[in-house]
Amino acid sequence: MKKLFLVISFLLFSQISNSNVVVLNGLTHVHNSEAGKTITGVVKLKNTKDTEQRVIIYFNDLFQECGKATILTADVSHERSLLKWISTNINERVLKPHEEYELVYTIEVPNDSSLDGSYWGVLMIEVEKPIKEDDLSYGVKLESKIRYGIQIITDIKERKPSELDFYNVEINDNNGAKMINVDVQNNGIFYVQPTLVLEVFNENGEQAKKEEVKFKKIYPGYCKAFTLDISDLPKGVYSAVLVADYGENMYAVDLEFENK
Repeated sequence: MKKLFLVISFLLFSQISNSNVVVLNGLTHVHNSEAGKTITGVVKLKNTKDTEQRVIIYFNDLFQECGKATILTADVSHERSLLKWISTNINERVLKPHEEYELVYTIEVPNDSSLDGSYWGVLMIEVEKPIKEDDLSYGVKLESKIRYGIQIITDIKERKPSELDFYNVEINDNNGAKMINVDVQNNGIFYVQPTLVLEVFNENGEQAKKEEVKFKKIYPGYCKAFTLDISDLPKGVYSAVLVADYGENMYAVDLEFENK
């Protein structure tokens, strides 16, 4: 029988209620370090079921190129990957019913004075047993698995402000829903987590809408896509200001559009 494997990736939530295994201490771990230092971190896992659960541990690099889909892969790397520095104490583990386990990882930062900025990688935790199996037509079996991606970031040297850029801003209609799609690019060497703020004004200069999208990590040299819904605006001509705000740094772009 042919099998089609569907892998469900959870990169945003620390616990999934119906999953066999959960991550208890978050899906982003950030460390501050210097060249030549050793870092130790822990990922806390829990088996939520009454049966044993086997987890498999491996690493991926994360690519978020401007205008492209996010890619997780072990096939290629980038210049700010920390995967060549990181290791775990195990590659797989059978968790007993309701067992909590601390997976230890170690980062050996090279003794290289030129290292500066954010370096990152993704520690993958895959639960071997599917949470759901469905028999489809034509002898195809669909298996749904849980796969967690823990983003591990190491900042080397003192953080510096990163310049941001609006790589692309588009206003699109999608089946009656009007959206502003924005790609924000990080031109610095440290990751940032900006808040995106949209303020819209009508022809009389009155504020017609304000919306915020918070805290999406943008890695050095890469982009993050944001979407803001403006479907609820009445028909008319509008001006707007779009601001990427983090800390004491703000970057803005002016927009004009008509809602027909």
